[in-house]
Amino acid sequence: MAITGIVMMAYADGFQGDSIIGVAYAVGSASTSALYKVLFKMFLGSANFGEAAHFVSTLGFFNLIFISVTPIILYFTKVEYWSPFSAVPWGYLCGVAGLWLAFNILVNVGVVLTYPILISIGTVLSVPGNAAVDLLKHKMIFSVVRLGATIIICIGFLLMLLPEEWDEITLRFINSLKEKKSEDHADDITDSSVHTRSRSRANGTVSIPLA
Repeated sequence: MAITGIVMMAYADGFQGDSIIGVAYAVGSASTSALYKVLFKMFLGSANFGEAAHFVSTLGFFNLIFISVTPIILYFTKVEYWSPFSAVPWGYLCGVAGLWLAFNILVNVGVVLTYPILISIGTVLSVPGNAAVDLLKHKMIFSVVRLGATIIICIGFLLMLLPEEWDEITLRFINSLKEKKSEDHADDITDSSVHTRSRSRANGTVSIPLA
């Protein structure tokens, strides 16, 4: 549902070359993020504070080694050209880096110190929060398609808040409703037969079995 919302966002902007590339990057980012979360849960499970801090530090170290080399390789292969350092918006870059660092620390450590559902709800609120910033600061007008995409993305996040055995719980609930309905139907039939016998006796009707 999140991928559907992303595609709808691109449709609202018009499918152009840049938007298609953006959708591809967004889908890849969502897929790798999901894989990262699943592997984290698979190998670490419910990590304590020390394990979470060690994991985040190791992740940052590997990012420093592998990702920092990427722009250097692109520069020397003439794929990317660097602007003068004075033209680089260092304030925005440092702000984004600081916020991204705070996000990772709060998510990984917050799950240990608080409750996972609290962190998930905070992640859900980031989608309408960003939409509110776009609406108030950039005066962006939301079309019906963009609004629907935002709602679908939020529903996708909310579905992740369901318990792990939500399908079995749902089936048990449906079966219990069916059993209760069948029991009520059987009770109605029993009450109806008893009522019929009572009326027959009151009218003096006696059924004589045939030999």
